[in-house]
Amino acid sequence: MNGWTPLWRPPTGNPAQSAGLAQQLTHTVASGLLRDSVHTSRLEMELAGFFARRAIVVGSGMDALELVLETLREPDREVHVPAHAFQAIPALAARLGFTPVPMDVDPTTLAPTVAAANQVPSSAIVIWIHHGGIVADHAETTIAALWQRGVTVIEDCAYVLPTDPTGPGTWGDASTWSFAPTKPISSTAGGAVVTANTALAQEIRDRRKHSGVEHLWELGDTLLRNRTLSETDALLATHQWKARTATADALAQVADAYATTLLAERPALLPPGRRPRSTWSRFCVDLGDGHDALTVQAALAREQIGTAVMFARPWTDYPALAPYEAASLPGLRALLRRTLCLPFHTGISRDDTTRVTKVLLGILSEGASS
Repeated sequence: MNGWTPLWRPPTGNPAQSAGLAQQLTHTVASGLLRDSVHTSRLEMELAGFFARRAIVVGSGMDALELVLETLREPDREVHVPAHAFQAIPALAARLGFTPVPMDVDPTTLAPTVAAANQVPSSAIVIWIHHGGIVADHAETTIAALWQRGVTVIEDCAYVLPTDPTGPGTWGDASTWSFAPTKPISSTAGGAVVTANTALAQEIRDRRKHSGVEHLWELGDTLLRNRTLSETDALLATHQWKARTATADALAQVADAYATTLLAERPALLPPGRRPRSTWSRFCVDLGDGHDALTVQAALAREQIGTAVMFARPWTDYPALAPYEAASLPGLRALLRRTLCLPFHTGISRDDTTRVTKVLLGILSEGASS
């Protein structure tokens, strides 16, 4: 790859697949059936068949989370969210009348800690985020323990590459997925809710439209916008979904390339216990004490290498969410400021990973990142 090496690029498939997709897109536009038609149904069937659960396709990952929370809404109910989450997630909970509560984060897996999960009251909701597709070893058992105590668990699988029909996305009461261009199942938009709860699924399906649902308005509900997905986006997402095994295989090769170059030279960049898995859609490294991810990101950008800092500070640092700040989250800010996501997508060659390795190690050894 010449020039800029991006953090992420949606998988493109082979030329024949791309040509076939282009023909289908043209046919879809010409049909005039642009919402809630055959491609939406096919995508839902693909998801439901894989997970053996109900699947409801919606307009975005945030639409998916909003619809789940709307169905679970009770005044002042707590929603526990990892403290490093995208700030729009706790902000959405607060807007819907919930009380967002930050959860401490495990430095190895970037998932909620077991201790934080044990402190959640049984009346609460937990949004368990599989950060960057990293699935913690303790995730399944901890989610099961929460569920057994009566806690409602929503798995945020926006960055998970789904490869196991009984894996992440099936452990909680519901899971939310995103098909945004930055996600492993890449379209231009879209999301989904996956759940084994038939009543929850039906309510979400009813609420994703704001017209043609007069029966809900007559019951006193207010539905202010359409949260369905366009047929073109559903087609793109279905195309990516069907290619997910090839995507996982290609990303495994990229992870192996980093392991034999970058990690061979500096193994501490991946803390013990954070090992590449087929679910990963981000390759997140720990730069270590004394290195600032934002500074390293800027230095890599000058070398035409794209990276991401997800996220540089807790969501309670933002003024609108400051009232929900926890008493103490030891080490969290330092962890976030030294965590960096490297280029990781199916278009990266071994030469690219070698170049990323060389540039990054040079920056770290020069001390330009402190």
